[in-house]
Amino acid sequence: QELCRFTPPFASGLRVHFEVAEAPLQTAVETMADATLMFHIGTNNWQRQGEFAPGSGILHASMHQTFNSMSGVKCYSIYPSKVQTDPEDDPTFKIFKLDHDIPICESVSPNSSYRWHSMDDEQFAAYRKRLEDEVCAFMDEIEKKEGREFDYLISHHAFTNAMAGAQIVKRRHVEGKTKLKHFNFVHGTALKMYIKEKDGDPEYPMRFLKLAQEHGVFNDTEGCSGIWVNSEDYITKFLDCFPKYPKSNVVFSRIGVNQNIFSPKGTKVADLDKHLRDEDKGKLADIKQVVTFVGKFADWKRLDVVLYAAQKYEAEFPDLATMIVGSGPPEAIELYEGLAKKLELKRTFFVGPKGQDVLAELFSASEVGMFPSYKEPFGMVFIECAACGTPTIGANSGGPVEFVTDEIGVLVDEVENWREEAGARKLAESVAEQVGKALKEDWKGKSKGPNCVPFVSASYSTTAQCESMLASMKEWTQ
Repeated sequence: QELCRFTPPFASGLRVHFEVAEAPLQTAVETMADATLMFHIGTNNWQRQGEFAPGSGILHASMHQTFNSMSGVKCYSIYPSKVQTDPEDDPTFKIFKLDHDIPICESVSPNSSYRWHSMDDEQFAAYRKRLEDEVCAFMDEIEKKEGREFDYLISHHAFTNAMAGAQIVKRRHVEGKTKLKHFNFVHGTALKMYIKEKDGDPEYPMRFLKLAQEHGVFNDTEGCSGIWVNSEDYITKFLDCFPKYPKSNVVFSRIGVNQNIFSPKGTKVADLDKHLRDEDKGKLADIKQVVTFVGKFADWKRLDVVLYAAQKYEAEFPDLATMIVGSGPPEAIELYEGLAKKLELKRTFFVGPKGQDVLAELFSASEVGMFPSYKEPFGMVFIECAACGTPTIGANSGGPVEFVTDEIGVLVDEVENWREEAGARKLAESVAEQVGKALKEDWKGKSKGPNCVPFVSASYSTTAQCESMLASMKEWTQ
């Protein structure tokens, strides 16, 4: 039985078109009498009701759908949104309704640039308390219907939700409900915020790392029974922030991709014209090849590097175009589109944020995907691109170091002063050089492209990820 209908997206922070087939899911869930009962507290919105979602929201939605498709599991969720409303026919999730944009740890999301650091202590405490109260009320409602207690509580992001999760466990224990165990999925941006605080970044004064440490959620397994991180590199970073937590209960969770969405589509360059802005339609007539960037418009995604690289390879390859997928706050859009104009780029097209179905088309039509982020926490967009049979170019830092090999792509050497124009241009030279090699050596058709889909199929499955998480929860609570 089809439990969910995906028309999702995902794009390094900007992805997603996810819709829940609400009635079939309800029917399936209600027939599973003795399933493991779990609850997820999301930190970002899902893709519903016309609202785009960042990566952590997409991952949460995918986990929710996947757990509910597994035999012997029933999954419920809550996540924040200012614009979305509760589903009418699906009892498995609710909205934590906000009257402001979703707070973010650092950088930007498709829907928000409202940082936690902009909240005062009273506002932050009120947010946490209301989240705790609403989660408890929803869990009580579900348990009354199910006739039994929840087994597992999963909080997403190692910050507000994690502290709320620990408080919920304590609160329920006082009420005599002692079965529940709490776990946390570390997505990356909270750790980045903590590290910025530790490093004395003036935009991130020491506040929330100290608060989380003093709260004690990650002092031992009483507050949190286990931790998943989405990059092996983040195990050390997490333990540097929370040295009291036992290393044995921190594991790398390999993120999966939905290959029903991300697979070779046979898309041609001419097919992409429909995704261009109105003022750019028709400009692909003389274009024979495209390369694609996908990402939110944040400095560490290094879109400026892509634009500087485009200036070089546009001069060498007159029938090559660049597709720029993503968005950000108005000032970031103005910055990068302004840079493209300053560089007099003729065949570089900004197409805005796109859903997963469109991303699959863009990747399928591209010769390579370019994602030169600085210390990308994981790099899901690399996997999505590879699942469409397309090689990738990235930077030799962060999560991609763990899985991008010469078989499916290349990682260029890092540049220390990349935030300066000279450094960004130096990195761009390396990216442009690799784009040239990809075209001249036909990476996609001959050397790297044929390896991409088998690589994803063998190593990156949403079902495998959720099965592994369930096994870890059972092991950690024996």
